[in-house]
Amino acid sequence: MIIKVVTSDEMREIDRISIEEVGIPAAVLMNNAGKSVAEFIMEKFGDKKISILCGTGNNGGDGFTAAYYLFNKGITPAVYLAGKKDRLSHTSKIFMNLCENVNIPIHEIDSNNLPAITLTNDGVIVDAILGTGLNRSANGIQLELIKIINNSKSTVVSIDIPSGLSSNGELLDGECIKADFTITIGLPKISLVTYPCKNFCGEVIIQDIGFPHYLTNNKNLKVTLINDSLFKTIKINTQNEDIHKGNRGHTLIIGGFQNMEGAAILTASALFNAGCGLATIATTDESRRIIAGKIPEVMTVSLHSNCDVSTMKELIRSKKFTSLIIGPGLDRTEYSGRVFDSTISAINDSAIKRVLIDGDGLFFLAEYMKNNRLPQGIDFIITPHFMEASRLLGKNIDEIKRNRLGSCIELSNKTGTVTVLKGPATVVSDGDRSFINTTGNSGLATAGSGDVLSGIIGSFMNSNISPVEAAIAGVYIHGLCADLYKETYPHLTMKSSDIVDNVRRVVGRG
Repeated sequence: MIIKVVTSDEMREIDRISIEEVGIPAAVLMNNAGKSVAEFIMEKFGDKKISILCGTGNNGGDGFTAAYYLFNKGITPAVYLAGKKDRLSHTSKIFMNLCENVNIPIHEIDSNNLPAITLTNDGVIVDAILGTGLNRSANGIQLELIKIINNSKSTVVSIDIPSGLSSNGELLDGECIKADFTITIGLPKISLVTYPCKNFCGEVIIQDIGFPHYLTNNKNLKVTLINDSLFKTIKINTQNEDIHKGNRGHTLIIGGFQNMEGAAILTASALFNAGCGLATIATTDESRRIIAGKIPEVMTVSLHSNCDVSTMKELIRSKKFTSLIIGPGLDRTEYSGRVFDSTISAINDSAIKRVLIDGDGLFFLAEYMKNNRLPQGIDFIITPHFMEASRLLGKNIDEIKRNRLGSCIELSNKTGTVTVLKGPATVVSDGDRSFINTTGNSGLATAGSGDVLSGIIGSFMNSNISPVEAAIAGVYIHGLCADLYKETYPHLTMKSSDIVDNVRRVVGRG
């Protein structure tokens, strides 16, 4: 199933329309949410002592509802309220009253009676303190309860989002719940699927509580998970059987300069494994001698020592290149910078309409864009990691890491490219629509991994799909290759060539 990801404002609007326009009573939605939490706990932890810590908002109402359904199945939870009962919303009061009517005690907690909370170290704590609308650090009694929960050794189940996290992907200052499970209502929130907030969420379970499908799958929701369902909508293999190698694209790779020949080799290997028909590596004369023959299928050419715009135009026009990858192993010398600038200037008058910039190419792109814009009429994809994104945006790395979705969107809008912000839960954005990857593991943090990704995406740039689809498919397959390797060799360290070896196993899933 294709899954949208939402901000707190978007989820609030879905909630409002469901209640006010569709006519679903708020109490019905709260009932469904709390019941789904109770069912999860009964199935997984039915023999444990359950403690439910509620806030005064609707998140607390979900907690009261869960308490009632647990009680109805013979489990009497301990229920604590962070604040006063008279501060509860109308809907939350319905379920708090229901708890009291069946003699479930509700303990009001303030700073004076915190010791009244008794939690066992082998039980289950349900976190229903703060919901999805938080936009500041937790404080007061809510913060005290967060600390108590985090100091416990019990299993923690958060409702909708761990208390203390914002929903929108940016990590707030201050403490937040570190959950073992998060049962999110309706749709996942951005913080549940992007780092660094994802670190606090544990296993995320999405619960459908009855929101209309046209609201939860609305095209106006701009963020989508990259999962198997989305990948299968991308028709990579659109060509018929009556084709030759030229119909599958010819990619020019510029890079693999002295002592970094392996970067271009990995990119070319990934290109062929992902289905590219032809590839040529353009590099320095010395490096060409090293690369030639390493991949039997790849052609090589030496770059001119001057490497001005006219010589680059001559190279680009010498063959019917359909796409360009520049940057893997390009180095950062003065000569490399001249190659980059000359290439960008030369492609305007070529048949190349799609360009991927990676690695050292991004170093020169940051300099280039201080005084220039990328040529119009050409689709550009960039694949920065955090340091490269920092250089392009003029922001420190920590600021980018704390809000990865926002940073990726900003990069795309600033550069006019489809941007792939690499890292755990890689983010892809064209500035309007964004996508968060669900495949991959820490094994991808290895030398050459980004060069392989460039080759996979580069191959798809030759297909009849959009640049953003090429990027989505590339990051999904790249991550899935790592997941398949981990399944087969869970105790071994993965090399980038291992990723390449798995590419053909998963490309056919589209």
